[in-house]
Amino acid sequence: MLARTLAVTALVCATAAARAQTPAQPTREGAVAAPPPYRSAYEGYRPFAEEPLAPWREVNETVERVGGHVGVLRADERNAPPQPAAAPAPAAKEQSHDAHHRK
Repeated sequence: MLARTLAVTALVCATAAARAQTPAQPTREGAVAAPPPYRSAYEGYRPFAEEPLAPWREVNETVERVGGHVGVLRADERNAPPQPAAAPAPAAKEQSHDAHHRK
């Protein structure tokens, strides 16, 4: 039984390896499709830049003035560029979880 399992596994692996080495199938009139253009994973990478330190007392007063840490996040949202509006969700016939149990 073990020999048969090993033989089948070897056959499957050999078949997979042979298919992986098969050249690309020609498209029209014998031309091979061009590979997609190369895009580096580091495209647009910005290296870390140390932020200048601010006096802690001024930072604490700013945080207090805007309403705490949540206020700082909301202030950032107000300064961020507007995001495109999301498409409205399709209206559901029944809004409750039990809707599929009712008849």
